[in-house]
Amino acid sequence: MSPFVVGRFQFALPIFAAMLFAGVCSAAPAEPLTLKGHTGWVGGVAFSPDGKTIATASADHTAKFWDAATGKELTTLKAHDDIVSAVAYSKDGTHFATAGFDGTAKVWTAGTRELVHTFEGGRGALLAVAFNPNGRALAAGGIDGNVRVWELDGKAKAEGRVQRTHDSWVNALAYRPDGEGLASVSSDNEVRFNPSIGKLLTIRPKIGEVRSVAFTPDSKLLAAGTRYGVTKVWDNDGHEVASLKGKHTGDVWAIAFSADGRTLAVGDGDWNKPSDVVLWDTTTWKERARLKHTNEVLCIAWHPTKPVLAAGAWDKTVKVWDVSELLKVEK
Repeated sequence: MSPFVVGRFQFALPIFAAMLFAGVCSAAPAEPLTLKGHTGWVGGVAFSPDGKTIATASADHTAKFWDAATGKELTTLKAHDDIVSAVAYSKDGTHFATAGFDGTAKVWTAGTRELVHTFEGGRGALLAVAFNPNGRALAAGGIDGNVRVWELDGKAKAEGRVQRTHDSWVNALAYRPDGEGLASVSSDNEVRFNPSIGKLLTIRPKIGEVRSVAFTPDSKLLAAGTRYGVTKVWDNDGHEVASLKGKHTGDVWAIAFSADGRTLAVGDGDWNKPSDVVLWDTTTWKERARLKHTNEVLCIAWHPTKPVLAAGAWDKTVKVWDVSELLKVEK
């Protein structure tokens, strides 16, 4: 998922770290492991489905791949001719996709990192990309307001088909984990999502532009982060379940639910300043922990099976926390 801000062209979207946490909920976690190597801000991060590799997308026009067990940089891929705004893996782990300010979405083989498809994304930069969990389609959105979808059957036209159009930039996308729908959020202050095939809901939070979006693993809840530090959560009928406010008033560029669905991670910070990743309990919607980052968080990803969290930022770094001990406290 990858957010975007006028004038800054920043976005929004690691490895395992052996860390010790104090045994109380208020205790601060140990310092995270920091991945360094990009020369531009990091707007996208994704764990491979097997948890062995982490991909990062950067304003330096590259995607980097890191060994999740050691933190060793495996490969640097010159992915686009401009800023690489987003990266995503297919559910089966055989492919990954990138999106860029050059207006293209690309699909690559995960093993050899060879280019398979190059899709034209319409007018201007693409800000978000996502695979349908069924493996048959790729979606991307960008500054022209269109959400385009390409069928991955080898017969798709380069320009794809427009599935929906917003009145402003599409900042982030998320497919339902069950594959039955797609959510898109925009600077037009709209959240659009499919609670089921053939049905579309539009929600207008009325609290500023919408920057980020994520489904719970069971597809029952949808969360969206907004421009002024508020994250909203709705059920499949569009009823608001929670309204979460951190300490900052900056953009919520990144949100992600843990693999077990019990924790929502929210990037909470202000422009080009040290920020937090706030962990919210999805049962009580109370804050459980606050992880400190050195700069504004633009992207977040959870390990597919473990309580390990990665967050990329404006200062070109990615920080990784093992929060397993922290999340055991006061269950």
